[in-house]
Amino acid sequence: MTPGEPLDLQRPYGTCFYRSGQPERPLLLIGNGSGLAPLTGIARDALADGHVGPIRLYHGSRHPSGLYLREVLGAMAAKHANFHYVPCVSGTERPVGVRADRAERAALADHPELSDWRVFVCGYPPMVHAARQAANLAGAALGDIHADPFELRDLRARPRDQ
Repeated sequence: MTPGEPLDLQRPYGTCFYRSGQPERPLLLIGNGSGLAPLTGIARDALADGHVGPIRLYHGSRHPSGLYLREVLGAMAAKHANFHYVPCVSGTERPVGVRADRAERAALADHPELSDWRVFVCGYPPMVHAARQAANLAGAALGDIHADPFELRDLRARPRDQ
């Protein structure tokens, strides 16, 4: 970029944020890549709000180096009995303590019945769309599935604010 060149910024368009109420309902958080960031915020908000139901966070990456915040999430799990963190790697290199699978597959294998769960999915669009559909097929109501596929919207058709 050069000075003076226009830059388009986009805000998140998803529905992935914690809503107070129903503190006993289980939360299933599934993400890959930078999709972990909003899910970590949801987990922190839920715990700060006094959420007592189970909170299960699955984060996936192809490579172990993509599993960031492992220490932070491990500490959260040690501090809160209802919070569980499952790091997942889909590639061939698998460190100790990391699940050998894609995050959405691992989450749905561990939780095949989601009829009373609130589900949050963030990250790579094909994963988000597949996980949303799989969660619905596992019994989660569409209104209880909140997703944020990291897709860009074409802003070129809209006039720029001056």
